[in-house]
Amino acid sequence: MRLFLFSFLLTSLTSVNTYAIPNVKAEQEEGDTTLVNQFFGLFDAEEGADIPEAQRSKRKQVDELLKVLTKRDGQLQFNGVATASFQVEPQSHANYQAVGSFDIFAFTSFGQHTILFFDLEAIGGDGPDQLIPNLSGLNADAGSTQSSEGIDQLVVLEAWAEFRALKDIFTINVGKIDVTNYFDNNLHANDETSQFLSGAFVNSAALPAPINAPGIRFRTSFVNRFYLQLALSSLDNSGDDLMRDHFKIAETGFKLFPQTGWEANFRFYGFEHPAAGHSRGFGLSFDELIAGRFTVFGRYAKNEKRLSDWFGIEQAWSAGVGFKQLFLNREFKVGLAFGETKPFAQEEQEKLAELYISNQFNQWVFISPHLQWIDPLFADQDEHLLAGLRINFSY
Repeated sequence: MRLFLFSFLLTSLTSVNTYAIPNVKAEQEEGDTTLVNQFFGLFDAEEGADIPEAQRSKRKQVDELLKVLTKRDGQLQFNGVATASFQVEPQSHANYQAVGSFDIFAFTSFGQHTILFFDLEAIGGDGPDQLIPNLSGLNADAGSTQSSEGIDQLVVLEAWAEFRALKDIFTINVGKIDVTNYFDNNLHANDETSQFLSGAFVNSAALPAPINAPGIRFRTSFVNRFYLQLALSSLDNSGDDLMRDHFKIAETGFKLFPQTGWEANFRFYGFEHPAAGHSRGFGLSFDELIAGRFTVFGRYAKNEKRLSDWFGIEQAWSAGVGFKQLFLNREFKVGLAFGETKPFAQEEQEKLAELYISNQFNQWVFISPHLQWIDPLFADQDEHLLAGLRINFSY
């Protein structure tokens, strides 16, 4: 579920210089400086206001910059990110759980309005979720891709082409897609590699999105304030029977006070799942920037009875706050979130909270300690308190 991090862009800038033509070197260096300044603007108070409404997380498609960085038509470029996390429950027998992952991004453009993208991924470790049964997910970056024989495997996480038309008013993505890259977005709680580790704070626990599979996504925007998008995705990655039994999801959203320190984003979506008799659900997501420094966010999703019975979760909500501050020329971000997940046909709800502090060690490395508390619903499980550390590398 991870996509373009800031390293993806920074390395792209480097690759442009590598192929510079001598007699235009000065001009290109000036252009690169502009791109660098534009890139680092993502960390300004406006939190990347030039990036399209539904794709503003730094792990998402940074579309406006990507258009500039891929002007070398047909030039295949490689970038990536690696993440290592360690989690332990100090009150238990101190069984440390480690997860390591890396993604290799490959992308190229065929003209100004066409992009081809691949994400190759490998993960080692299943995290504390294998020891603590829960509904929320304690490490959304976990999920070993090793074979049953313990052999590491590289998987194709995503492979799609993107087409734009009419000055980018219309966008189409087709190929192997991850619908959560486009739907149920949130600027402050949407990236397990740089924000909250817990799965319930990455996407709603009540969203029954299928695994990455063949699909198509359409999006159109209006006056840079409103958008409407729709996606169809197969239920598995087999490629069989592509024309029937799609997971369908549609979303609309708008933003207020754009490109200011008070920008707010609101998103509303609905979905239909064929595996549950075409039963439906809906959700919403919002995020708000306050005075360019403080943040608030929230999510809510609910499923119809038949879908709840099939998926196991009836509804879920989460909310949180955060702020960022420069200290000794380093960026520190603090995030605090709480959420509840309600299973089907039960009155009790699973409770989850997380606190993290992210430290920008340098341009390529972020380090963040995490503290998580969970009260699972399973009868044999008590409350759990976990401490963790995540290191994020870009390359």
